[in-house]
Amino acid sequence: MHPALPILTAILAAPIDDRISQMERELEILRQQNESLSAGLDEMRRINKSLQSSVDQLQVQQNDKWLSQERAAEIQKTVEGVLKDAETRTSLKEATTLTGYHPDRGFFIATPDGNFKLNLGGQLQLRYAANFYSDRDVNILNANPGAGAVRGTAASCTPGAGGYKKTAYGFEVRRMKLDFFGHVVDPSWQYRVVLIYVQNQNAISTPGGNNNSGSAGSSTMGMEEAMVIKDLGEGMKLSIGQFKSPFLREEITSSRRQLAVERSLVDQMFSTKFTQGVQFGWRDEQVVLEAMVNDGGSNANTGAVSGFNNGTNVPVAPVGNQNNGVGAAQWAVTAHAGWMPFGDWKEFNDLNSYVGNKDGLLLEAWVNWQRGGEQSSSFTGANNIPLNGNSDGEFLTWSLDVAWNTSGANIFAYWVMNTAYSLPVSNTNDGPSINSYGAVVQGGWFLTDAVELYGRWEWLNTENVGANVLPNSATTGSANVFNAGRTNIYTLGFNWFLGGKYVKLTTDMSWCSDPLWFTNGIYGAGIAGTDFRVEPVGGGDQIVFRSQLQLVF
Repeated sequence: MHPALPILTAILAAPIDDRISQMERELEILRQQNESLSAGLDEMRRINKSLQSSVDQLQVQQNDKWLSQERAAEIQKTVEGVLKDAETRTSLKEATTLTGYHPDRGFFIATPDGNFKLNLGGQLQLRYAANFYSDRDVNILNANPGAGAVRGTAASCTPGAGGYKKTAYGFEVRRMKLDFFGHVVDPSWQYRVVLIYVQNQNAISTPGGNNNSGSAGSSTMGMEEAMVIKDLGEGMKLSIGQFKSPFLREEITSSRRQLAVERSLVDQMFSTKFTQGVQFGWRDEQVVLEAMVNDGGSNANTGAVSGFNNGTNVPVAPVGNQNNGVGAAQWAVTAHAGWMPFGDWKEFNDLNSYVGNKDGLLLEAWVNWQRGGEQSSSFTGANNIPLNGNSDGEFLTWSLDVAWNTSGANIFAYWVMNTAYSLPVSNTNDGPSINSYGAVVQGGWFLTDAVELYGRWEWLNTENVGANVLPNSATTGSANVFNAGRTNIYTLGFNWFLGGKYVKLTTDMSWCSDPLWFTNGIYGAGIAGTDFRVEPVGGGDQIVFRSQLQLVF
């Protein structure tokens, strides 16, 4: 029997009204059931759709994974083939280089692995200078030409019929350098070679300068530095070759990084300049130590064997056997120690302190001690006054300095002293020591980011011990640093950074208030590069104006 038959029989047996009501109720129940079924079907459709979407996504991911694996395998296969081919083509690997420019180190060429690198830098200093002798200087020099730069006999020193001029002026290429440096094998094996144009500073004795003798437009180049540096790690380095011995911060600071147009006369009088030897150095965040064994101050570009003469030409006693070779010192040691309580080492590479620099304080001590050779030509007069640090005797030079930097301003000052002792005895000289002193105070202040004002005071003195007094007669004696003398020099100027640190115009004026009595310093540095001139005994003062354009790359 059909399940709906009892319901239908019951409906038909009931009164008509009750049957109608019952039917309506049953229809409502059926309608609700239908709606519920419809909602359930909709939910099932939604779930089914979601499931289908998940399945589709899984399928895509699986396909992508398979494709990625396939691509990776193909790429790896290709790379392996290229590497195998490169291994058989060493010329291809060697030809691959990197080139560029670094703001502080110039142009460079390097291998991709960084084990070989060559940097190239350069410097040009183009200068106009004018020197003004006092009337007293000019009158003495022109009345007695022998009182000039050589201070020998009149016949050997007369510059010509025109006599000495009160004003000397002109243009010059003060410096032209090419700087090659980098490393080989790995960054710890470093090298540096600096070539420099050699300025002819003796044009008065060789008219025409570098354009004389039919060699118009010619000039010469010389080796300034040639060194190998081994970085030992932990801040330690070993250097060997030709470079500046570690003496005087003003001298060690590059000529491109000076405050004024030129280094001070104090620096020229006491600095040891370039020499040859071996140096050990160590530096950490606050302390630097350096020690060097070398050939003596300014004894660069010399041979190792100077050739002592022990009897071929016996000299007059009591000087002893003479060194007829290059005249290098018998031995020399130079050392330097520095302490930076606060600051940045890099910012002390300059004698300027630029806007934006950190505050910094640096304290340093320097010493050079050497024994000169025994040259008969290294003394002057009957009193055996030494001419330079290669003369027979011992020379101890030491210095202390302090530098303070802040954003846009700096102050730098130092004291230096030399004692020449163990000098040969003569009839009028029992070998007393001769002491020389120097002091420098300088500072700069940036008015703007590009314009800096600066000033400098320097003082020089060599004491009179009787034997080294310069003779009153202007026709005798020599322009010797060990003769007694004293002077002060005052300088005012400005720097205009036309192209950042790369292009700089520097202009200053100096007044030497007392006669300048020497042409070369204790270790041979000449004053000609500073544009000052030697003055006669009893002379007055001189003024020097300089303006220099510097370009570095």
